[in-house]
This record gives sequence, C-alpha cells and structure tokens, in this order.
Amino acid sequence: MHYKNFKTVTYCVASWVNHITEEELRRQTDFLQKYVGIDKIYLETYRDEFATKEQLEMFKRVMNDYGIEVSGGITTVTPNLNESDKKRQRLFNTFCYCNEPMRARLKEVSEYTASQFDEFIIDDFFFTQCQCEDCIREKGSRSWEQFRLEKMMEVSRNLIIGPAKKVNPKVHIIIKYPNWRESFAQTGYNPAEQKEVFDSIYTGTETRHGAQTDQHLPRYLSYSLMRYFESVAPGRNGGGWFDPFECDRIDTYLEQAYLTAFSKPKEIMMFCWPALYGNKRVTPLGFMYERLDLILGKLGEPTGLKTYIPFNSQGEDHLEDYIGMAGVPMEPVCDFPTSGCDKVFLTASALKDEKIFEKLEKFIAGGGNAIVTGGFVIGALKRFPEQLSQLTSVSYNGRTLTADEFACMTNAQIRNEFVKAVTSFNFPLIEHRNNATWSKMNAGHGEYHESILCFDTYGKGRLTILNLPDMPSKIYELPQQVLGAIRQELDSTGVWIDGASGVSLFTYNNHTFGLYCYTWDGCAPQEFGIHIKGEVKELRRIPDGSPVFPWNNVPLVPLYTQSINPRLPDSEKETVFRLRIQPGDFCFFEY
Repeated sequence: MHYKNFKTVTYCVASWVNHITEEELRRQTDFLQKYVGIDKIYLETYRDEFATKEQLEMFKRVMNDYGIEVSGGITTVTPNLNESDKKRQRLFNTFCYCNEPMRARLKEVSEYTASQFDEFIIDDFFFTQCQCEDCIREKGSRSWEQFRLEKMMEVSRNLIIGPAKKVNPKVHIIIKYPNWRESFAQTGYNPAEQKEVFDSIYTGTETRHGAQTDQHLPRYLSYSLMRYFESVAPGRNGGGWFDPFECDRIDTYLEQAYLTAFSKPKEIMMFCWPALYGNKRVTPLGFMYERLDLILGKLGEPTGLKTYIPFNSQGEDHLEDYIGMAGVPMEPVCDFPTSGCDKVFLTASALKDEKIFEKLEKFIAGGGNAIVTGGFVIGALKRFPEQLSQLTSVSYNGRTLTADEFACMTNAQIRNEFVKAVTSFNFPLIEHRNNATWSKMNAGHGEYHESILCFDTYGKGRLTILNLPDMPSKIYELPQQVLGAIRQELDSTGVWIDGASGVSLFTYNNHTFGLYCYTWDGCAPQEFGIHIKGEVKELRRIPDGSPVFPWNNVPLVPLYTQSINPRLPDSEKETVFRLRIQPGDFCFFEY
C-alpha cells in the first residue's frame, strides 16, 4: 500500500479494457503510480459488452508486475438483446428484470465474473425504472416502490449472488450504493435487506458542481453518506467512490477526496482509469493523499449529531448536509439511537418510521434532547397530530414567515442580540403558545416576529424545534450570530464554531477535530472562533506534511475561558480559540 490508513483504488471499464494495448497500459500505469499511487483496481467484465478473457489476463499480469491488487467489477447495463427490447424505455440501458433474455444475460455476467475473480463490485446502475408492459403486468396491484424493492432483492439473490457463488463459493460480492439515497426505494435499491445478502457495501461520494448538475448535492455528502452507510453495515462499508466529471475547478474534484477521507474509509475509489490518466484535476491527489494519510493516523472515530434517516425515506432531502456545510458535525444513522446518545436530530424523513413518536417520547422522557425541523413538525401535524400535541404547543396554518431581522442568543449571552440581515428569508410560519413553549431565537420583519428556535420540556428531556429557510441553501446566508446560535444548539461533541458559513467541522472521539473551508464563487479566507467545552490550555496542529511556517508548529493559546451559561452559577466552562483558514485548505488539531 502507498498509504498507511487507506487503499487508493480505481476502476477500469470494459470497453476500454478491450481496446488498450499492453504497451499503452504500462505507460499509463507509470503515470498513475508517479502522480497518484494506485494500490488496487476493479477490472470490469461487463458494461454493454463483455471484456475478453485475453484482455483480463493481460491486465492481471501487468498489474502483478506493478504490485497492484486486482478485483472484478460489473455494471448492470445492456444493449437491446432482441427486436422487442426497442419498446422498453430503459434509463441508461439498465436491465429490465422482467425480461427473460436480460435476466439470463445478467446471470451469465455474474457467473463469468465469479470465474475470473474472487471479489467483484457492482457499479451503481443496479436499479430499475423500467415501466414496460412486462413490468406493469408483473407489478400488479403493488406500488412501484414495493414492486421494485421486492424485485431487486429477488434479482440480487437469484441472478447475482446465487449463480456467482455456485461457480466460485469463495467469491466476495460488493454492492455499491449511489449518492442519491433519497431515491433508493423508488428504483429498487434496498440496503435494509441487501446488506444481509451481500458480503460488503460501497458508497458513492461524488458531488461535483452543486448548482450545475441535475442532482444538486451539497458537497458535505461526500462525508456524511459514508458515515450513514457505516451505520448500515458496520465494518463492511468498503470505501467511497467519486469521479472528476462536471467538476468546474480542481478544488471541486479534490474536495470529494478530502471529505471521503475524513470519514476514515478503507478504500478511496477514483472512477475511472481512463478519466484519471492525463487529467490535471487528478495529478495533485498524490501529494494531498500524503497529507491526509498523516492526519488520519491521529484521528479517532468520527462523531457528530446523530441524524435519524430511516430506510426508504425521503423528505427535506439532504438537509443534514446543508447543515454540515454550515459547520455542524453530522452523523446520519439508519436506526433511531437508543443508547449512548443524549441528542438526536430529525428531519421530515424520520416520519417514514410509523413508530417515531413512540421512540421520541421514550427518548425525551428519559432525558434526551430531540431536535426536529419545521418540516418534521408540519408533516407530523398532518399524520400524527395527537402524538405531537403531547410534546409541544406549536401549530401551523400554511402561512409563510418572511424575515430579515433576527433576535438570537447563544448560551454565553445574557440578552438577545438583534441582527439585521442583508437579504430576506422565507420560513414556514410555525406558531407557539408563549410560556407553554419557550423561544430561543425569533425572526421576522417590523413588528411581527415568530420563533425559529424553541423548545418544550417533557419528563427529564426536551423537544427542540429548529425552523429553517424554505430554500435549504439559504442557510449559508444566515447572519453569523444566527448560525452561531444554531451551531451551539446542535452541538453534540463539545466543539462548535462561530463565524460565517463555508467551513465544515469534523470531530472525533479522541480530542481531535478538523476544519475544511470550501471553494465557491466569491469565496474568501474565513476567520472564526472555536469553542471547546471545558478548560483547554492549547490547540496543537496535527502535522500533515504541508509547508512548514514558523507559526505552524506553535500551539494555539486560547483567547479566553468563559461560562457556557453565565445565568447559571454552576455552569460548565468553555475555552475559545481564534482561527483563520484559506479556501480549499484543511487543518486538524488535537487538544
């Protein structure tokens, strides 16, 4: 391995495998080993066409000469196999799994791949959106979601795993999940059940350009989705997979690698070999991997605000990632936390769980702080009004709160700070009954303001409601004081930052943390405070091999230590440091 804490891997698509010569392959391998360092490749046997045995054997021989590990890969797309297939409207040429010739082809692909490799990965086209006459007939009265979830489990067992393991009983099969988690159920991806039948899983962490692609994914997903799938299959999430496509600047590509690495993956997958070779976005990776490797060896396990996202759910999609982009460490999980957690975050996605209020009541009554979004409240008022009314006095009548003024307070402040924003924000107007529910932050215009952060006590704990702008990306434009109050309220790790948006915070369970400053149009260096619970004497930067300036090796001393809540005589203390970071840079500290 080139690095101590992760493997660097890439993927070779079948059509390219079939056409490259050994001479050219060696020349390109020399380039990648010089600038990036490749430990392993996944060699594709099928993507619309089969890779020939002769070419597969040539690749294995050449990679062996370079000490590069070789596994297999398949992509479940296929051309029309007969004249009748022309009527099937298949996105990306994905298989129709109700079509017998296509089913037979997939079984053949699986058997062929297992005969060539002891491990293979399935690229993220292993889904269906086909609504041809055969699919409509087989679906019957079921919903498309139910039909596709059941169909893809049947396909997983009978066309992939069963045939492959019959040919090669020791073959290790990996399913790679895409970055579009909110759409899994509608296309047949079924991690709740597939995790039990596949040997390992893998995670798509590509985010590309956030505004100019059809997915509009916050870049924090490159970190958070890795953490989510670690909760899905603990210890069996093989790695994160990203690509250089639609990355408008070099940093947009490199950020995918950084954030994937911060999640502490086993492998970092750079798709794909032909796209890496000669690409100026890729050549800096070797240097940056060396920096990341030095840091990762010092970090413990990632921590963050537990965010419950049930399987097959959607609602306020990726809101946790927008909050992560604004500086709150997030830890998405597929099961509601039942132990070792005193704070949990719920978006509208959590309402997929029919027993959510049973779990909430128990969590809060036992002393937990459940923080729910405005979207959760609005959905709950429609579906679970009686259960919600047991926990809070809030109501919603479909009105909109337009706000350019805020009255906010962090725990360290004694009175509200009134802030005038440079733009206006639209929130759902969620009303509360004064003194039954207590507001911690208000927003509005002129003489009308309403709470956007409030709480109710229940048993030993509390239900906190965080109302966020209708447009999630407007979170980045909230005034610094508002963002500071939100970050402190959502803090679950004992470390939070103040200042503007554009910086993500990554925390770990061994008194280490890191910061990354994003690059986007108009970005600039960021200055902010780091608040750490307790009395901390100094911050020491974790050496990462970056250019050594005299101040890099000097520990940071605190600005001051203060009571977290001056209104309470026995309040815990926090220590505050001041930092500055450049766009596109990351730095990690221990304390």
